[in-house]
Amino acid sequence: MGQVVAEIAARQHGVVTRAQLVDLGWDGSAIRRRVTAGYLHEAHRHVYAVGQPTVSWSGKCMAAVLACGLDAALSHRAAADLHGLRRSAVIEVTIPHHRDPPPAVKAYRSRMADPVDFTEVDGVPVTSVARTLLDLAAVLGERHLSYALDRAERLQLFDLRAIEDVLVRARGRRGVRALRNAIAGWQPADTWSELERLHVELVTAAGLQRPELNVVVQGELRQHVVDALWPDQGLVVQLDGFAYHRTRRDRERDAAADADLELAGYRVLRLTWDDVTVRGARTVRRLRNELTRRSGPAAGA
Repeated sequence: MGQVVAEIAARQHGVVTRAQLVDLGWDGSAIRRRVTAGYLHEAHRHVYAVGQPTVSWSGKCMAAVLACGLDAALSHRAAADLHGLRRSAVIEVTIPHHRDPPPAVKAYRSRMADPVDFTEVDGVPVTSVARTLLDLAAVLGERHLSYALDRAERLQLFDLRAIEDVLVRARGRRGVRALRNAIAGWQPADTWSELERLHVELVTAAGLQRPELNVVVQGELRQHVVDALWPDQGLVVQLDGFAYHRTRRDRERDAAADADLELAGYRVLRLTWDDVTVRGARTVRRLRNELTRRSGPAAGA
């Protein structure tokens, strides 16, 4: 039994929860005996370090998250530390809005519960980089926020589309204005807005119906900010500029978003820089063919 506990603790940076011990058949008396014997050391209420009283920084973070229960995640400065964006000695956790924080844990209640805002780093539940930057904007000054953005770019974690998506869903939360101001000057050479402008010019010149731009669309599982939408035809166009689609993570995210939109009944067409600029005539033919088809959620209503 002790070996199983040690294996669980090894996966969780040296800590286990009371619930996990109970699942293994330990009752309250057995747990108290291990505490008295020095095998278990209380890190938080109902969370124990196994074998020794001290754990690593990741262990302290994991213990705090476990103490907060299901759907909790490391956030704010601590999440930034785990992502490598800045150093922090403060452990902060985001919890569902209806839950009371446990003693000795700095916790933030939040109604933002979209799965895309959460991930894991080294096994520790943590807010995504984009969500972390939004949370940082609410607690840091401009200089420190700019540093975190710069670190995200250097580590190739900066995803402007994901940040914009978080900002759309934040609905007036603290930090929105600060983060928008911080990213206002971040303009890579091949930005999606420039590609969008060229796309609209191509569509207009061909006499095609002008799409709605930068709108929120409900997929099967979650909302997405799409570059162009023809709602009557159920057609979505996503513009794949280099700044947002250069890594495997970007491509995996795009594929998941496309699948979610298609499950909701939309057709998704992805266009690259060359599709809009070099192969414009072919792209117009593709768009015209797609726009003659009436399908998708709006058409089926």
